[in-house]
Amino acid sequence: MATSLQAKSCHSRNCDSRSHPQHGPMDIDGIKQAMKAQGIKQVRLANELGLTPDQVSKAMHGTRRFTAPEMDIIRRLLGEDQRASVPGAMDTRRIPVIGSVAAGNWREAIQEPLGTIPMPEEDMPSDAVALRVVGDSMDKVIGDGGIVVFVPSDRALYPDRYYVVLNAEGETTFKQFQADPARLVPCSTNPKHKDIMIHEGDFQIVGRVEWYAGRPPKVMR
Repeated sequence: MATSLQAKSCHSRNCDSRSHPQHGPMDIDGIKQAMKAQGIKQVRLANELGLTPDQVSKAMHGTRRFTAPEMDIIRRLLGEDQRASVPGAMDTRRIPVIGSVAAGNWREAIQEPLGTIPMPEEDMPSDAVALRVVGDSMDKVIGDGGIVVFVPSDRALYPDRYYVVLNAEGETTFKQFQADPARLVPCSTNPKHKDIMIHEGDFQIVGRVEWYAGRPPKVMR
């Protein structure tokens, strides 16, 4: 059943009631110590972050800063390795990448298992899944090849938030929602991308995007 496209009242950019954990600071020395204790090399860290070894080396020496999404992945990586060191422990800290989604024109939904990524937030809902972004209509937010994590059970519409949307032809896109009038808005440096006006019943909200990374973390197959 298609989700209503009547946006709920919202007075702030991040108006959903679900709280996010406040992580304590994790400095470079702490990262180095944790990596040394767990035998994690910089090459592996670079692969997990989707960075080059040189970029990671610069960050470790203070000439480049890790971004917030990169720090989330680092926390998950270090926590995941600690959990994996316990005999018999199940790995519950990874999210499946189930296919790709267009950040451009509408395109046929592609469902193809691509592997898994580290869970980026501790309180991420259990039904969260990830998609690889294809296209440049959202490149101010996330570029071609990036990763979005969305939650199928969370379909409430709020202005300024990002959604994976399905049209009547079975095609999907990833866009920002705006109300008055209801429309899907590109966030792009490419002027060819235009707003998509939407009407009740024309679209189905697949899920709200809870997390995204412009530089995709390494997908484990």
